[in-house]
Amino acid sequence: MSHLDQTLFNALIRRGIDDRDLHRRALERVRDPALQILLFENLQTLDSLIADLQSQVRADGGDPAQRGTSTGALRVMLADFSTRFAAHRDTAWVQCLARHECGLLHSFERQLQRKGRAEAGLSRQLDRLYGMHRDMHCLAGTTHG
Repeated sequence: MSHLDQTLFNALIRRGIDDRDLHRRALERVRDPALQILLFENLQTLDSLIADLQSQVRADGGDPAQRGTSTGALRVMLADFSTRFAAHRDTAWVQCLARHECGLLHSFERQLQRKGRAEAGLSRQLDRLYGMHRDMHCLAGTTHG
């Protein structure tokens, strides 16, 4: 991995942390027990994804990102505020998570395209994200965000 790769991996780590923080807030706010289970599973997936990317950066001698972005923190606050007043809070959270999860998935896809070849670490993470993608969009009633 070159220095550029570490920069790209750290950007993906920060984006993953942002998404994980949003899932945590949603898990605190939703009421449906089945949805809580799914969000908990997604949190585990995101934790694993982040830890795997961090270990790859560390293995390359780099310093992996440990925090999300300030934009991500703002997104959590805005999502919390906007869903708080929704008539169907759980549905509002699912739609919000589906949109943001789509952004994370597209970030990984863009990095793979930019590389021009399959990066094993990113490809493995992409498979995990596709599973979350299908689940969230099925719940949100959308095909793709």
